[in-house]
Amino acid sequence: MTGSLESYVRVGSVIADKYVVERILGRGGMGIIIAARHTVLHERRAIKFMLPHVLSDGTAVERFRREARAASKLKSEHVVRVHDIDRLANGAFYIVMEYLEGQDLKAVEKARGPLPFREACSYVLQACEAIKEAHDAGIVHRDLKTANLFLTKGPRGEPWIKVLDFGIAKLVDEAEGKRMDITETKLALGTPAFMAPEQMKSSRQSDARADIWSLGVILYKLTTGVFPFDAPFLNQMALRILSPERAMKPSTHNRSLPPLFDAIVGQCLQKDRERRFRSVAELADFLCALVESAPAVRDEQDDASDAVTLDITTKRQPAAAAGGGAPVRGGPNREVISPKLGDSWKSVPFVNSVEWDVSERSGEDVTTQRARR
Repeated sequence: MTGSLESYVRVGSVIADKYVVERILGRGGMGIIIAARHTVLHERRAIKFMLPHVLSDGTAVERFRREARAASKLKSEHVVRVHDIDRLANGAFYIVMEYLEGQDLKAVEKARGPLPFREACSYVLQACEAIKEAHDAGIVHRDLKTANLFLTKGPRGEPWIKVLDFGIAKLVDEAEGKRMDITETKLALGTPAFMAPEQMKSSRQSDARADIWSLGVILYKLTTGVFPFDAPFLNQMALRILSPERAMKPSTHNRSLPPLFDAIVGQCLQKDRERRFRSVAELADFLCALVESAPAVRDEQDDASDAVTLDITTKRQPAAAAGGGAPVRGGPNREVISPKLGDSWKSVPFVNSVEWDVSERSGEDVTTQRARR
């Protein structure tokens, strides 16, 4: 590789004979992202480059390509648009994406503190629309987190979520008709605080239900300001996630949260993935019931259980998703705007045996509780 990346991305330089660099948007350990304007179309784009020292890592290069392939397969207006992938004369790979303006939900929550549960549910519902399409296409994101949900504005100024960074996604190669996963069996990729137990043990063995866990963590963090299995050190957090310990109810940290919200998040965070929601569409249905003010009543029982009795009346059936898939209720209409540089491609050690300290309990499985009046 000849010439530094900085010499190619300085302000005013032209990339691929058609993109004029305007400014640097962000940097990370794996790459750099810039804002550039198309010289003919006069439209702004975000361009993400791999840093030179990463180019020798074949796995990292493949993940970079995978990010572009995965995002380009999806048509949801809640997924950041990928326009092209190519490489410079010096060998540096880059992805051309839509330019977004706004900030990610990590920054929003940090600035504002815990969000109202209806607002948090609205953001996650929009993400669910994108993730449902991904799952239907055989793509598991595996790095859903508040930093990868970007908040911008729709055409009428409404809040609009874009899902970013499919760099460690697990996907099916349509040409080969087989699952493509370059993850080693005992390698855990993702962001630890948002990772499901099975993903923390082995990313290769995780499936779409790992994304459902991550959406539950996002709901929990946005409404309480803390993680469900928080700890001062990474290893301690990993042990809590891998233990049989159940997360405390979100309402323990935020008393304004309704019982149904506790139950929904609790089911997302079931350690046994067989007990989580069966699909993102099912999670979206329950979130919609909550946002639409379907009653959720705490059952008064003689015992000291944490069970929540749900009384949900679905007023209307959502429109079917494109392609005849299961319906998902999403957010408003659409918009374009600027991805940030993801900080994926992280790994944590494989943990195989510890002694657990179980201290908390959560409610029963939402979908198995009987509705009562």
